[in-house]
Amino acid sequence: MSKITFETPVKFVQGKLSKSDNSYFSVRNGKGCLTKCYNQYDGGNTAQQQAVRQRFANVQRQVSEELANAEKRAQWEVLFAEQNRHATLRGFVFASIYNS
Repeated sequence: MSKITFETPVKFVQGKLSKSDNSYFSVRNGKGCLTKCYNQYDGGNTAQQQAVRQRFANVQRQVSEELANAEKRAQWEVLFAEQNRHATLRGFVFASIYNS
């Protein structure tokens, strides 16, 4: 006996259905999910959020400067080769600077 396998023309739906909707569709681990957002905050950033974002931007700038310098990049590559926690050199340098 034959077997029929149907496939819908749409694999996933992502995003909101309308601008005022408080739910959105997303894909997690290959499966479509419906997520509802309650009490959405539409105000500005708090002082703490601004401080965190500014620190992130400063560290990101430092990482770019470190990796642009050939001597420092070679030192970072040696340290990166000795560890197995971070997958990328940029991520390793960022974490090292951010945590220091």
